[in-house]
Amino acid sequence: MKSMKKIVALSVFGAAVLVSVWAIGSRMAQSRRESAYRAAIAQFQRDLPLGTPRDEVQKYLDSRNIRYFVAKRGGTRVEAYEIKIGEDPGGLVCEPWDVSVALEFGSSDALSQVHLRRSGTCL
Repeated sequence: MKSMKKIVALSVFGAAVLVSVWAIGSRMAQSRRESAYRAAIAQFQRDLPLGTPRDEVQKYLDSRNIRYFVAKRGGTRVEAYEIKIGEDPGGLVCEPWDVSVALEFGSSDALSQVHLRRSGTCL
């Protein structure tokens, strides 16, 4: 009986250690991703100040061979260019999420915001 208790105790302790190591590794990986995302946003904010006309933004992206897609919202009017910069892992009920820099334009067709956008699906 005493050896069975030892086995159970060691198994529980081992499982707790494994879960802890996984959690720490997961947090470190997320921290590295967030740091890379911040650096990407900073680069776009530095190179494309708010108020930059849409055609200048497009020339900037094209000249650097940066792949982007046009996000249409509110009908056929173009409101944002999105550049995929990474992917956050999924989970038990979620698929992996795409992480993009969104370059949003106002009604004057000038750059009005630069921010992160995450898109994905969860059950």
